[in-house]
Amino acid sequence: MTFTTKAPTVRTVLELATPWVYRRQGRYTLRIRPLGSKATCTLSLKTTHRQTAVTIAKHLLTTLRTFHLDRPEATWDQLRERLKEIAESVLGTGSAWDPYDPVSASSAYGGMGLVYSDMRRDLEEIACTVPLNSDQAKAVMMGTRIMTAAEERTHGSLGEIVEIIEEMKHASDVPQSLSLSVLAPEEALEGSPLHTFEYLSELYMTERKDDLTGSTLKNLKASCKTIGGLLGDLDLKIHKRAHMLALRDGLKEGRKVSTVNKILTHLMTVMVWAEANAYIDKAFVQKLQILKGGESQRKEFSPAQVAALMDYASKLPATDWKRWALSLGVVSGARIGEIYQLTSKDIVEVQGFLIMDINTNDGKTIKNKFSIRKVPLVAAYGLDLEALKTFAETADGKLFKRSSSGFTSMLNQLIRDVLGTETNTGLSFHSLRHSMSGRLKSAEVPMGISQEITGHSSGSITYDLYGAAGAVQIGRMAEALKKALTQSGLEHFEQVPGNSSDQSEAS
Repeated sequence: MTFTTKAPTVRTVLELATPWVYRRQGRYTLRIRPLGSKATCTLSLKTTHRQTAVTIAKHLLTTLRTFHLDRPEATWDQLRERLKEIAESVLGTGSAWDPYDPVSASSAYGGMGLVYSDMRRDLEEIACTVPLNSDQAKAVMMGTRIMTAAEERTHGSLGEIVEIIEEMKHASDVPQSLSLSVLAPEEALEGSPLHTFEYLSELYMTERKDDLTGSTLKNLKASCKTIGGLLGDLDLKIHKRAHMLALRDGLKEGRKVSTVNKILTHLMTVMVWAEANAYIDKAFVQKLQILKGGESQRKEFSPAQVAALMDYASKLPATDWKRWALSLGVVSGARIGEIYQLTSKDIVEVQGFLIMDINTNDGKTIKNKFSIRKVPLVAAYGLDLEALKTFAETADGKLFKRSSSGFTSMLNQLIRDVLGTETNTGLSFHSLRHSMSGRLKSAEVPMGISQEITGHSSGSITYDLYGAAGAVQIGRMAEALKKALTQSGLEHFEQVPGNSSDQSEAS
């Protein structure tokens, strides 16, 4: 006798919720409503392909259930106990962990096992998009830490996962009625280190070493050094709100409001992480940022200024690197560091579109994972795409051979010379990025496409650009850029082969 198990659908994967997948603006989204609750949460599945959406939805729902994040009523003690079980299971197996035993997996989940990296990415997606209470937020952060340690365990490194298990054991031993935040310093656990900000920030950066690179890490280190110097030997396990307010007052001395808020953002990042990982009992960092006078000092260029910059660039020789660096900033809105790191292999033609590929190949660094993207280049403001291709091919390696500091300073000085502006006016190469964001918004380009172009948030192309779906999406991005760059009424756009509207639609 043969028994046949019905394949699970998106609606049956999670027993305690009513999940469904729907399509909005061409992309699929997963929505979940816990039984007995009117509240819903949604997660973007970042794909236009239904079968791919169903698969991703199953993975996300499995992760929610595994970490008990499908139970809004679960207490921190219950979530922590589950996390402890998961961490211990990492040591109890010799391969990438399947969260369910074979019996339950085959019967309820169709044998769908997830490896550590899948779980970690799912938790990161949940952290970005799902409404969470404070206990669930701590569980997501600790779960991400466990999955990262589990990946290291598969490479033979046991230190981090053992440390996590020991931490959770000690946390379970502390009487729940006794809060560490009200203990006097001499009553703290004997032998435990003083939890200064310097100590906590070092732990945070060590844990996140694979995610923090380049300028992001440099800025974080600078902020942490400043904060650590002001807080000194204060034990943050017993800190109060008054300490954080005093810190903010100290940061105000001799600094712009925007700089103070930037440092406070880094403070919040470290402190919330420390609370979620039980290094401190409470982080008193909410609503510290200064609202009045806190507007960004950076401004966007006017359409006339952008036109003037491109007019100047187009008159430079085709072999002059400044022509192409400035032009790419105008038509893509990319960060100056992203443009500086481009190589010949990053300017490629795909399905009739010339693409600027922003990636981490060959040791390149990016601001965050969302910065990885492929941006179509359109012939706006008379940009000569064929000449750009020739320049890229001729470079045979890095497009821009100067040092990073020289590249940045020379371009910013060039902009000031062309426009007749002064330093400290808020206008710089980065203003081209602000201009692009503003133009995309004014042209009513959907947010998802705008994010894919600028790499600001959760918009990045994760499927094969050489397939049909990728070509369609590139076509949409190209049309969005054409619309945004001609929205001002200044018709600085030329149709060239490979960039016509007809070809975009046909692709």
